[in-house]
Amino acid sequence: MKTAIRNFNGHPQQLAVGRCPDCGKATYLSRRDAKRAARGMFPGVHHRPVQCGDRWHIQRVSGESG
Repeated sequence: MKTAIRNFNGHPQQLAVGRCPDCGKATYLSRRDAKRAARGMFPGVHHRPVQCGDRWHIQRVSGESG
C-alpha cells in the first residue's frame, strides 16, 4: 500500500487531511506530503514544510518576490 501512496498522481489538495484546529491551515500527515502538495500547487515558488504538533503545514519562504 505504501507504493500507492508514494506514486500519488492526484490533485495536490487531495493530500491534505484536514484543517489545523489551532491556526486553520491545511494539514498533511507527513513532511513529504506537504512538500509534494506545495510543489503541485505553487510550481516555481519556494515553500517550506512546517511542523505543527504531529501534522505539517506549508509556508512560503519570505524574502522572495513573485
